[in-house]
Amino acid sequence: MVIDSKVSLVDYERAVTAETDAERATALEAHAKAVKNHIDALSAKDYANLPGMESPDFVLMFMPVEPAYIEVMRSQRELFNHGYQKNVVLVSHTTLMPILRTVANLWMIEHSNREAREISERAGDIYNTVCLLGDRLYALGNAISTTANKYNDVVKATQGKQGLLGKVSRFQSLSQRANKSFPDALAPIEPDVETARLEDINDQLPPKKTE
Repeated sequence: MVIDSKVSLVDYERAVTAETDAERATALEAHAKAVKNHIDALSAKDYANLPGMESPDFVLMFMPVEPAYIEVMRSQRELFNHGYQKNVVLVSHTTLMPILRTVANLWMIEHSNREAREISERAGDIYNTVCLLGDRLYALGNAISTTANKYNDVVKATQGKQGLLGKVSRFQSLSQRANKSFPDALAPIEPDVETARLEDINDQLPPKKTE
């Protein structure tokens, strides 16, 4: 937050010490002009857009002498609007702290909103990752089931009198080189792949959003 307090109050001091009304009026007019010139100078510096400056798009022009501020607001009210249009806000002792508190509250709200957006984005990424994992598990389960079914088909084609083993069993008695034994434990397998549970989980999730 940029706060400037370098406005010249020399002309206001001349107005305070003036001995005649004419001198006072001239000094106050010069005081208002000095305030306007300082507003224009601050606006031209464009502090809010400096690299690395995380600040609101306005500058607080602090007038440390309250009567000097009051006099400008009384006689040259349009100066406040002039400054506002140039992103320069005139403040005094009585208005500085309320404005700073307001800005601090707005910053806290913006910080909270930024954190909420970040949490929302990360939550979405995690959710999508979990869904992708579910899709891959489902595909893996189907692949395991398919492999098991093909394995069982081969086992069935091998066993029994009409199977491959039954047809070649006589070869053992015809050749002395046929000294191997076919595994006794060869049997069909039942793949316990719980794709149904994945489907139940998927049904409990909200529908996917379409672009």
